[in-house]
Amino acid sequence: MIYPCIQVCDIESTISWYEHFLDFRCSYKSSIRQPDFAVLENGGLKIYVKEDPEKSSYASNIVVIETTDLEEKYKEIEKKGLIIIQPIFSGVFGNREFVAKDYEDNKIVFTENV
Repeated sequence: MIYPCIQVCDIESTISWYEHFLDFRCSYKSSIRQPDFAVLENGGLKIYVKEDPEKSSYASNIVVIETTDLEEKYKEIEKKGLIIIQPIFSGVFGNREFVAKDYEDNKIVFTENV
């Protein structure tokens, strides 16, 4: 398995955002106060999160999440209030995709193999 590691400006806000909007849970934090590393999990998905000490990583990440029912995931994401920046389209690899963003403007690409 390969899991992404993203750098973020505010790790605590990132954890809260992914828990609230995408149903991830924080399975590990490097420390209780001011962590600089965390692991977020949702089923078989994992995202490693690292605090960027220079705070220069704003909007610099892309996370790709595969799903088996893109239409349903789109409705779920839309209902939760995520900002969708590109509705469902045919991606460059032949997949159907849509793109949302997190609170730090990182892109989250939801994709379904067709």
